Amino acid sequence: MLKKYTLLAALVLINAVNASAQTLSIGPMIGGNISTFMAASNTKGLIGISVGGFANYSVNDHFGLGVKAMYSQLGTAYNYNSDHDRLHYVQVPITAIYYFGEPESQFRPKVFAGIYLAPLIKATNKNGDEILGIDGKAAYNNFDFGGIVGAGFNYRVQSRTWLNVDAGMTRGMTDVTKNAFNYQNLAFGVSVGLSFPVGKD
Repeated sequence: MLKKYTLLAALVLINAVNASAQTLSIGPMIGGNISTFMAASNTKGLIGISVGGFANYSVNDHFGLGVKAMYSQLGTAYNYNSDHDRLHYVQVPITAIYYFGEPESQFRPKVFAGIYLAPLIKATNKNGDEILGIDGKAAYNNFDFGGIVGAGFNYRVQSRTWLNVDAGMTRGMTDVTKNAFNYQNLAFGVSVGLSFPVGKD
């Protein structure tokens, strides 16, 4: 199943690359987050990691579109014991980006907002065992969908090569459980990536 979702993420990035070779940049990205479940009681934040790739398409000097394909660890820890529920996703945020400053500037702050799609790879507890319901089947839904908003900056390392720093909040719009508890993912994350140009100026 992991290979299936890795292929899906790769196809997203390949389609982005094919969009334009003049105003497109791609690169690797890594980050961390703290997440929990909205509407759930006796829960607390759980620290996770994210790693993957991204593509930025510049529409003009100030507006762009971004897509990421990230392996992301979400979930929640609990106040009443040392266990946690770890949800392993392939998270694909799709965002509109506004860049401040001018293209020749070395430092460009930005804001972004959009949606994310997230197929679930698996859900595990602290021991790494799969989390199952009382019926012996998976306790968590196999897909999540939600919104994302954030800010950050791009720093020019060299011509058309940028350090990308993003900090954002994601909020799920669907119940992550199969028990109709109506728990949604909520996370704050910071990521760092390095973008390289595709094609010539």
